[in-house]
Amino acid sequence: MEQHRDHIEHYGRVMEGMGLTPVAARVYIYLLLSPQEGATFEDLVSYLKVSKSAVSNALKMLTSTSMAEYKTIGGQRKRYFFVNFESMFSEKNVTAKFKLISDMLEDVKSIRNIDDAFAKELDRTILLYKMMLVEFPIIFERWKKTIAWDERS
Repeated sequence: MEQHRDHIEHYGRVMEGMGLTPVAARVYIYLLLSPQEGATFEDLVSYLKVSKSAVSNALKMLTSTSMAEYKTIGGQRKRYFFVNFESMFSEKNVTAKFKLISDMLEDVKSIRNIDDAFAKELDRTILLYKMMLVEFPIIFERWKKTIAWDERS
């Protein structure tokens, strides 16, 4: 993995810009680039040279957001962490996250109960989220058809 250090740092900064903590970002990129089927907690602590607590918190964040998962192998106590795109980008997970944000924004608007410029911005944003919730099933269906087409080739 040493040959990927520059990429992990570069793309780690990219992922930080998308809201991940510095350690979570680098763990995620490490997992993406790992040639093995998963990395252990010890692998990550050793490679990143950060505290066990920092890696533990990063893994909790990544697993709670479905960006990473873990499995155990044949009775070993070690957990192997990996990126699972199927879980991360499932229609159900993506839709649920956007629905939560949409519902939250509607609740915020209701709680504020103020008719001002911010309320208008909330309305526009709520509309965007509602539109995306309608479009997601269509996009996912087109994506599935594209994948099916690719798999036949």
